[in-house]
Amino acid sequence: MSYKTIKCNNCHNQFVWSEEEQSLYKERRLLSPEYCPICRGIIEAREKDKARSKYER
Repeated sequence: MSYKTIKCNNCHNQFVWSEEEQSLYKERRLLSPEYCPICRGIIEAREKDKARSKYER
């Protein structure tokens, strides 16, 4: 297995999907990532903010 170049569905930039990441995804039976690491971080932060705002008064 070699590294792959994938295009992010959000920002449309290309990013490298390493062999280590591919084997981890395969082991966990996950599909290949749709978003680059930067966009994934942004999406994850938004989701955390949504969850926090539910419980804040």
